[in-house]
Amino acid sequence: MNEKFFRMNSLLDFYGSLLSEKQNKAAYMYYVYDCTINEISGELNISKQAVFDNLKRAENNLEDYESKLSLLKNTQKDLEQKEIKNKNLEAIFKSIDEKFLEADLAEKINELKKILLD
Repeated sequence: MNEKFFRMNSLLDFYGSLLSEKQNKAAYMYYVYDCTINEISGELNISKQAVFDNLKRAENNLEDYESKLSLLKNTQKDLEQKEIKNKNLEAIFKSIDEKFLEADLAEKINELKKILLD
């Protein structure tokens, strides 16, 4: 269940503005603010069935947008690749023994570390 909440929360970040106003409000209240169906019903002045219907439509729309645009998938892939790159760079920098480098080269390597790893 938590995985679904995390996914819907992430999809809302990317595509929430594409939902209808009621779908957007209901989904944000449910997935982001952790409101119950009863609380959402009272806040939006709609029936519990209408809340449920809006949430289902929002979920389907968000998944449909993701299947067509893949923004979440591509972002996750980019983050994974960045993490791998950073681990490899850290390993390279750790293997450089700065004691044997000229001071100017050591300084440039440290600058490069800051740029690439931050």
